[in-house]
Amino acid sequence: MFHVGKFDESRFAVPRGYAQHSRGFERVSLMDRSIGSVHMGVGIGRLQPMGNIETCVHANEKGIYILEGELEMKRGQEVFRLSVDDYALIPYGTPHAFRNTAAKAARWFEMQAPQPKPPGGWQDTFFTEDHDWPAQVNPPDLGNPDTKFLGRFKTDKPMIPRGKGIKGLTVYRFMEREFGAQHFFMMRGELLPGGVRSCHDHPVEEFYFALSGETFMDMEGERFRLRRGDVAWTGVGASHAFCHTGDVPFRWIETQAPQFPAQNGTRNYSDWDELRAGNCPLDQGSEE
Repeated sequence: MFHVGKFDESRFAVPRGYAQHSRGFERVSLMDRSIGSVHMGVGIGRLQPMGNIETCVHANEKGIYILEGELEMKRGQEVFRLSVDDYALIPYGTPHAFRNTAAKAARWFEMQAPQPKPPGGWQDTFFTEDHDWPAQVNPPDLGNPDTKFLGRFKTDKPMIPRGKGIKGLTVYRFMEREFGAQHFFMMRGELLPGGVRSCHDHPVEEFYFALSGETFMDMEGERFRLRRGDVAWTGVGASHAFCHTGDVPFRWIETQAPQFPAQNGTRNYSDWDELRAGNCPLDQGSEE
């Protein structure tokens, strides 16, 4: 099972339950149960200048990645200001609030797992007592080893998958177990011109949000062209591959849920085809 779509700004709307607890906040859902996923809720949030979201709690884990503007955040007893390419994890059940004191709207990519409950049943998001913001809100001190669950995207720790049918692919995973995430992974990826990633699948769901460039993506034998703002999702066991034909790198944000197993999280079809033919030993391959 798979899905291909596009981020559509006309779909920004106040999420259910937030109308009485926010000002200037809207969201577009990119992946949820209605589209086929059972493990993740993915969307784009937008908060207008002088907007706010009151303190709330989720019965899931949430990660956010700032795409535009600045966003001030209260998380438990912490308060900080996030800017473009900053990311933050909101651990399971942690009270948090947002506001925007800047002159420009803030936008962020967000991932939640376990998947938020659909309307109509038991609700896993609720609002709690709101507290005043301090007079001064500063960026987080990312150089302080005591700073937890916060970061800024950098390209200094690449995962470079290697193996047959892999060329020009680099992945930068920044929300994982070591970072503190327990239910999902979040990363950015880059595929260089001429790059390929041959057909494979996983025992987890994957979601892709295209940031720049373009590429072909094959899913379950069908080919699609992905460009900035396009989205793609592969369900458990759905085959997929990439073939870059453009002139600039293709870059994206990616999420995976549940988290990968310790071993054998990827089935590279070419390896198994050769093993079946008796031509080579099995290559466990990369996680990507």
